[in-house]
Amino acid sequence: MQTIDLATAGGATLALLPEVVLTGAALVVLLVLSWRHTTAEDSRLAGYLSLGGVGLSAVALAYLWTADLQPLGLAHMIAVDTFRYAAVAIILIATAATILLSLQYVERERLLAPEYYCLILLAATGMMYLAGATDLIVSFLGLEVMSVAVYVLVGFNRGSVFSAEAALKYFLIGAFASAFLLYGIALIYGATGTTNIMEIGARLGQGNIPVLGALGLGLLLIGFGFKVAAVPFHMWAPDVYDGAPTPITGFMATGVKAAGVIALTRILFDGFSHSIDLWQPVVAALAIASMVLGNLVALSQRSLKRMLAYSSIAHAGYLLTAIWTGSSLGAGATLLYILAYVLTTLATFGILAALGRGGERDVTLDTIAGLGARRPWLAFALSACMLSLLGFPGTLGFIGKWTILMAIVNQAHAALGIILVLTSLVSAGYYLPVIMSMYMKPASATSPEGKMSGAGIAVIVVTVGLLLVFGFWPGPVLGIATNSARVLSGAVPSVNALVR
Repeated sequence: MQTIDLATAGGATLALLPEVVLTGAALVVLLVLSWRHTTAEDSRLAGYLSLGGVGLSAVALAYLWTADLQPLGLAHMIAVDTFRYAAVAIILIATAATILLSLQYVERERLLAPEYYCLILLAATGMMYLAGATDLIVSFLGLEVMSVAVYVLVGFNRGSVFSAEAALKYFLIGAFASAFLLYGIALIYGATGTTNIMEIGARLGQGNIPVLGALGLGLLLIGFGFKVAAVPFHMWAPDVYDGAPTPITGFMATGVKAAGVIALTRILFDGFSHSIDLWQPVVAALAIASMVLGNLVALSQRSLKRMLAYSSIAHAGYLLTAIWTGSSLGAGATLLYILAYVLTTLATFGILAALGRGGERDVTLDTIAGLGARRPWLAFALSACMLSLLGFPGTLGFIGKWTILMAIVNQAHAALGIILVLTSLVSAGYYLPVIMSMYMKPASATSPEGKMSGAGIAVIVVTVGLLLVFGFWPGPVLGIATNSARVLSGAVPSVNALVR
């Protein structure tokens, strides 16, 4: 074990090495594109350089993970623990997959403006700061770095009115959510005299939470509710997901949601663990509303992209259900389910990008009819993704939902578990028709071929392969998720640990 002083420049730089490397990579890409930014080859060069930057950041993360660093004191602003490392690893996976899926997409859609990949790296850097912050100010800074970059990426297709509409809606709603979040931070500071999450937990543990602190916590929940698209703060998600370029939609649905959920988990578990009776009912209400409304409205969608948007709202509900438990098993289930959701959603939007043009807004069940006969491997991959999102046995999605159910059972809240199961059954009404259309309906003359680049194929093969492998052999990821969650100081020990 090596101690590290985060109060020094060297210690802070070492602790932030993955973020520093990725920021440096973004600056290098921007510098290269300052004189090479006109052709498709220049765009591919930026993509490959960005992918290299993600790889170097992953190497830095691996070093930190294996170095077993121990920070001095409690008043540090960035986490140096396995929970942060696992979250950053998931974000890097989402970033690398988005870059690979974008290589062909931006050329096909003529989105060759040079800043595309640089913005992806900057958004990922903000996600990493958000996921690893142990201070509310750092959380807010990470949130804003992420959000500003994603605002631009959503509206990147300047030839599409739908993309412009999505960017405007996301910017306005995002700014509104940031105001709630910042006001909540101010109120919490007024109640506790600090913005450090660990110190907040220590000071609130000395007695009842002040009124200012309770109000601040409520505003924080509203702000994060907007960011993860939980009901009733979900109204922006369908239009924004529908109008954004498809690889960016996948990036938002995975990276943004993962960073927001991880940050909320750390804040509630470490900062407000002594106020669990105050926030548990609110989180349960958000979870139930998200699961019910997201699944019911998704049933009526014809466009696959909008169906997946409402599906993401339901999955935000599943994740909030895991957070509700307040236990280490619930935090581990959150990590595991985020991994399953990220892998599945990246593969799904990658396939969707291959099946349409101009934003893929018109890809419906009729569009994919007969895909099983025309492109059997693509149909198989999409079928595996639908089954994983449904939570079908043999997929990582099933392991994630099962782990959440175990965490709920350990906290003796049968009603929440029953709602999760019933709403998951409802989701079969829109996931299974996708499979039925591919294998049980004849293809039309206008059905797309579903051509993919080598990079896109690699993403689909790896993600779907991991979904199936870990679905049958979940031990490694289950152990990492559960052990990583135990570092959260406020997590209530589970009655029955899955991994000992």
